Amino acid sequence: MKYQNTLNAIYAELDSLGDLPIFSATVNRIQQVSSSRESDAMALAMAVMKDANLSAKLLKIANTPHYNRSHGKISVVSRAVVLIGFERIQNLSMTLKLIETFNAAQPETGIDRLLISAFLNAAMAREIAIRCGAQDVEQSYICGLLYRLGEIIVAFTLPARYRVMLAERAEGKDSWTKIQLRQLGGHFSDIGQDLTQSWGFPKTVVETMDPMTAEQLRPAHKLNHLLAAGSHDLLEMIYYRDTGRELDYTRRIKQISANTGLTQEQLEEAINASFRQVCDLSVDYGLNPHTLKPPFRGSGNSDLDELSRKLAFYISSRAEQFGVAEAAAPDTSQVVSQSQLQLDYLDKMNQLVGEAATSSKLVDTTIEAIERCSRLERVAFCLLSKDGKQLSARVTRGAGSEELSAALQLSLKEPLGQLFIRLVEQDSTLLVADCSEKGWVERLPADLGRILAPAGFVAAPLRVGSRPVGMFYADIRAGGAPLDDAAFRIFNQFLVQVRLALELNQRAGSKPN
Repeated sequence: MKYQNTLNAIYAELDSLGDLPIFSATVNRIQQVSSSRESDAMALAMAVMKDANLSAKLLKIANTPHYNRSHGKISVVSRAVVLIGFERIQNLSMTLKLIETFNAAQPETGIDRLLISAFLNAAMAREIAIRCGAQDVEQSYICGLLYRLGEIIVAFTLPARYRVMLAERAEGKDSWTKIQLRQLGGHFSDIGQDLTQSWGFPKTVVETMDPMTAEQLRPAHKLNHLLAAGSHDLLEMIYYRDTGRELDYTRRIKQISANTGLTQEQLEEAINASFRQVCDLSVDYGLNPHTLKPPFRGSGNSDLDELSRKLAFYISSRAEQFGVAEAAAPDTSQVVSQSQLQLDYLDKMNQLVGEAATSSKLVDTTIEAIERCSRLERVAFCLLSKDGKQLSARVTRGAGSEELSAALQLSLKEPLGQLFIRLVEQDSTLLVADCSEKGWVERLPADLGRILAPAGFVAAPLRVGSRPVGMFYADIRAGGAPLDDAAFRIFNQFLVQVRLALELNQRAGSKPN
């Protein structure tokens, strides 16, 4: 009885809102055309073009590197259909409409995270399906996308009740399954199945949303349930949402491995690939890439924690890059190439973390990245002595790097050494855009100009955990223009990444060199 009351409340709320755009006539038409053998690219393009907003977004996504592999600019929907394929156009349309419908609703329920999890779930199911040779990888995608539909609908239509459920889950006293039964009279999967069935989705999709009904499916379609459910459970653990400890990472990976024939390494490659894909496309889909970042928490499972840390590092790198690209508004080839260079170095940093590279290699790459990606002319890393009384340049790059290396041999006996060592000890960053500016001339050590002679500089400490390790220094030499915000952002971007990378190394048991 309680479940029926819940369902009635959901339908009443949906009726008051009108037909949801995700299940509008446009999307239904796209599904019909996509599934018809008699349809051609133009028929599907005409169905898509009935929704101007959808058409624009599809063309934008079709021109991303993920879909457009050197085919030239795609300016018409029919060409996008031919290049991307009928089934993928259908799935892209469904994903875009799902996000468009719910993205601005009830932010306090965390619905943005539910949407990005649905997108991730779909991408992960598809990536695993490709690797294990599934018959219909696009249907694997749609099953993954809709697997959490019931929870999204509850958060959308019954936000107050959903907030109560989240609060109960956070307490960790009851399992998520018990909370659903108590609050809703049924499970999210029941709600998702009721709705998708009423909206005309095929049985092969509807029955994958629940383990009991999935048992009735043929093996090829049953695999879609296993992929969707398995991906969902892995995401629950990656994001540490399983407060009731209902799931076990090692056991779940083994189950998916047994069902797909893939090794743990291959499965984790698929997980990484799906995160990269969703992160790289998130902005085009109208999602915030920062939402993707898993939190840093200990689960007690070293494999899970390592996977979460690597994913967090990658997302942090990409999200920061998107921020830099947005700030650099001019659309010139030079800006594009510089942004791509930054992206390449962020990828390289991520790769080094995955390879468990040494701390010195990470620092070397950071120095190189700052010097190549910004207008900062000289960059250095200085190591703090064990007694905390000396800073010594260990890595330098840029014009006049030899002179910089000699100048950055500092001790507490010198005013400049006192300044920089104090910055490291206090974990403070010093940015001086213009050393000739009134106020800085009086405050900076007199020997700064004699020893380093910068027009502007930035100095930032490097700590690993609570231990001070050294300092990154970068400047523009005397006679140059003042240090601008763009240069500082790039410096800080790579500084954040190397700090995070060294933190990961420490947690994994390695020590800074």
